[in-house]
Amino acid sequence: MKRLRVVFNCGILLLLSSMAAMAQSVRTDYDRSFNLAGLKTYRFYEQSRRPGDPLAESPLNDRRIHTALDSELRAQRFSPSEQPDFLIAYYVTTRQGLDIKDNRFGIGPWDRGGSINVNQVTEGTLVVIFVDPATQQEVWRGLASATIKEKSLHKDVNKSITKLVRRFVKDQAGKK
Repeated sequence: MKRLRVVFNCGILLLLSSMAAMAQSVRTDYDRSFNLAGLKTYRFYEQSRRPGDPLAESPLNDRRIHTALDSELRAQRFSPSEQPDFLIAYYVTTRQGLDIKDNRFGIGPWDRGGSINVNQVTEGTLVVIFVDPATQQEVWRGLASATIKEKSLHKDVNKSITKLVRRFVKDQAGKK
């Protein structure tokens, strides 16, 4: 009985941790003909934000992303330079979505008590692009998507940036 309880608790823990991992989706793509391993120094691309751009409307979030990228790249032993190996550009997209939770219980069409909760949420995608300064061609792109929660925005941005930069390091080493 004790063994069954331990297995059950481990299963619940695994399920909860996999749900937390799914909370953020991270994808990358890169130019396979470009030598990513040679990229060691960076500089941020001078970007002008247009009206309606979520980062133009919130310079605080723009600085938050910039600082997180700079910190994580430095932590991974990349360094800023006036003559960089790659330029960094980033932008954010948002859209309204629905979070639907079916809290009904019962088996089949019988005894279906409970409720269905529907909440409006904002879904955001952070896109980070690395550009070859010599050709001005995109060589790497990372996307992190998640539901935006104002209370944990700072932590979520840092977590997304950490995941993206670590994926870039893996892509540099040819490990996908």
